[in-house]
Amino acid sequence: MEYAEFLEEVKFQVQQRIGGDLKLSVNRVLKNNRGDADSITILGEEENIAPSIYMPPFYEQYQNGKTVCEIADEIVEQYRQRGKGGSMDFSFYTDYKKVRDCIACKLVNYERNKSILNRVPYRKFLDLAVVYYCRIDHPLIGRGNILVQNTHLERWGVDLEELHDTAVTNTVRLCPYELIGIEDLLEDMLGLKIGEEAARALPLYVLTNTDKFYGAVNMMFDSILEAIAEKLDSDYYILPSSIHECMIIPVLEGLKIKDLHQMVHDINVKHVACEEVLGESIYCYRKEVKKLSVVWEAQ
Repeated sequence: MEYAEFLEEVKFQVQQRIGGDLKLSVNRVLKNNRGDADSITILGEEENIAPSIYMPPFYEQYQNGKTVCEIADEIVEQYRQRGKGGSMDFSFYTDYKKVRDCIACKLVNYERNKSILNRVPYRKFLDLAVVYYCRIDHPLIGRGNILVQNTHLERWGVDLEELHDTAVTNTVRLCPYELIGIEDLLEDMLGLKIGEEAARALPLYVLTNTDKFYGAVNMMFDSILEAIAEKLDSDYYILPSSIHECMIIPVLEGLKIKDLHQMVHDINVKHVACEEVLGESIYCYRKEVKKLSVVWEAQ
């Protein structure tokens, strides 16, 4: 069964299970590293927001032998577990003055997102791209975000330069950076204490932000890069472990860039969801010249 036919059959089966009181809709959304992706949303009367259930993973399950009926059952179960939707007034989003203080920026992979970049404002950063989003806090959805698209800029009457400057200022203000040593990270995550001597032998840091969300964007801020260089008193490599964080490793004798690339590749394949992969290039910050450059470009 081809994807389009699969999608129609799933829609029918899910609607049969939820009955006529709920409305099922299929929307195409922009997904990082995936381009357009279909999602199913189930709404009650007078609701306009509900969790989206993305369909491409289910099609992969179907291709691996799962039946459409089993997939429909799983989608309905996900809907029930996530709870009901609700209603939210989005009229504020038409007024730039009302969203200006909530606009922030993040980094995405340039090559993997060319189809998306055709429809959103962006700036190139090395072999990555800076894109922009509006942070939303709402009782029904918690912390959410809306990707800024070209149509939004036209509606707001704002150009890319103003959007970028506003987003950079807000990102630094709303999401302060954090540089976490490996010893602190292991203790927080696993309750392990490796000691100062072991930490010196393994000088690995994680660059993120206080939200632990879209924290890799901090690698584009000169003041942060300079502060890290001062702390380490060394040149250092930046390894993009996801869109949410980067690994920082001082330049040490005997450390091979190809080994660092292999490390990033393994992390992306084994531990990072496709939508959260930033890339596999390796970057180096040179303390004396205060410059970040690509030293291993992903093919």
